[in-house]
This record gives sequence, structure tokens and C-alpha cells, in this order.
Amino acid sequence: MIKTFWNKLDSKQQKLVAGAAIFVCIALILEIAIFPFMEAQKKLEKAIRTHQKNLVQINELSSEFTALEAKTAATKRAVSTHGADFTLFSWLEKKATQAKVRGRIQYMNSSKGTRSSFFEESLVDMKLDTITIKQLNDFLYYTESPEDLVRIKKIAVNKMKENPEYLSAQLQISSLQPLHQEQRKR
Repeated sequence: MIKTFWNKLDSKQQKLVAGAAIFVCIALILEIAIFPFMEAQKKLEKAIRTHQKNLVQINELSSEFTALEAKTAATKRAVSTHGADFTLFSWLEKKATQAKVRGRIQYMNSSKGTRSSFFEESLVDMKLDTITIKQLNDFLYYTESPEDLVRIKKIAVNKMKENPEYLSAQLQISSLQPLHQEQRKR
């Protein structure tokens, strides 16, 4: 049937039909094999770029996590040196005595700060009245202690109106306390 049809065509028509058949075959090959392959290759390249970006982010997060883990371990070691009976309140009273300003304490209020899975921040708000710059300096020197994880969070210093050579200082001092097993569950 196809052979008889082909034989009926003159040479120009045969060339036209052969060209059309070749064009259709090429179009089919492109549509069935080449274009899907190229599209899949583009998708694969895009997925690789996305995964490479994700891998870079994961590596950055891993480094950050390792640094935080080391910092947490160092903090745990420092907190463990405090002992079970450590309280920031009594520690500050000792430091005030050392700096000779204990009699100048107007008030000391204890409060709880932020809490993590292993630590709880202990805060003490205190006010020192009628102190000299040297006494304040000595108290700050004795109080701020990175190895004991005690730091001055806030400080406000004012000259006293009645006697300008004396100061009044309001401080917020913080320290970390370890959480016990039963406190971690809450």
C-alpha cells in the first residue's frame, strides 16, 4: 500500500514526502528524547546548586553549634566551681565588705532572669548611697568576675545633690546558676 502510493508520486513529490518524513522523525526524536533529557539536566543542575547552598548553611550551623557547645561546656565548668551553696546575694555581700561599702547598701533585691536548659540567670538589683568614686571603683573591681560568671548588667551613677563629692549608684548584677534535674523538667 505504501509502496504503491510511493510509486505513484513523481520525483519532486517523493523528495517532499521524504523531507517531511525526516522532519517528523527528527521532531519526534527531539520531543521524546532530547528535550526531556535537557530539561531533566537543568532540573538536576538547579537541585545540585540548591543542595550545595544547603550544605554550606549546614556547615556554618555545625561550626556555630560546635562553638556554642564548647561555650556551654566552659560555662558548666565555671558554674560547677560555685558549689551548691553559692548565692549571688551572699557573694555580693562579701564583695561589698571587701570593698568597704557594705554599710552603704541602700537595698538589695534578688530576682530570676532568663532560663536555658542547663542554667538560670540570677539577678540582684542593688543601690549604693553616699560612696566615693574610689569605693565604687573598688566594688566594681571586686564584683565583676568572669571566672565566677558574675557580671554587671546595668549601672546608673548619679552625684548626690546634698553632697556632690559622693555618688549614688544603682546596679543590676547577674550570675548563672545550674539548674537541678527537677528544675529542668518544668
